[in-house]
Amino acid sequence: MKRVLGNCIGTALACSIGVFAFQLPAAAMTAAQVAEMASQAEAVPDAGIYQMYQNRSWLWGQNGAGFFAVQRRQFSAWTSDKGKLGYGDGIWFLPGGGKLCFRAKWHGAGGDSDALTCFEHRQAGRVVYQRKIPDGDWYVFRSSDRNMADEFMKVKYGDYATWKQNRIKARP
Repeated sequence: MKRVLGNCIGTALACSIGVFAFQLPAAAMTAAQVAEMASQAEAVPDAGIYQMYQNRSWLWGQNGAGFFAVQRRQFSAWTSDKGKLGYGDGIWFLPGGGKLCFRAKWHGAGGDSDALTCFEHRQAGRVVYQRKIPDGDWYVFRSSDRNMADEFMKVKYGDYATWKQNRIKARP
């Protein structure tokens, strides 16, 4: 029985390694294909960007969240880097050309700093591509079908940032 179980586990491990090894070149090719498709796509209109982000939070996993409020285009965020909490207050805006930007004053253990962060969005059919400006890699932000792995699935309606931000601000 142990030998049969051991053989099954060994075979499964070997198959997993084989599948992973064959996927590495495909992943690199896919990144190049995504970049090519994004370069041929059209910039998402400002109205489309606004619809994607208005009164929504972009959840950054366990590392934070940013909220894009409609009122006064306020941007609120919190972050966690290696256990060090921080927060940002600022504004978000649409400078055109499929871009979303937020300018914030960030407060953290290392002090305060101002930062401007921008993302570019392009669309081909129902697929939306995104990259961080100026030199981020293009990736599929929203697929044509509902894909749970899409980054867009981390953009949720409602404010998931301010409550944590206020807790961080209240710390001594």
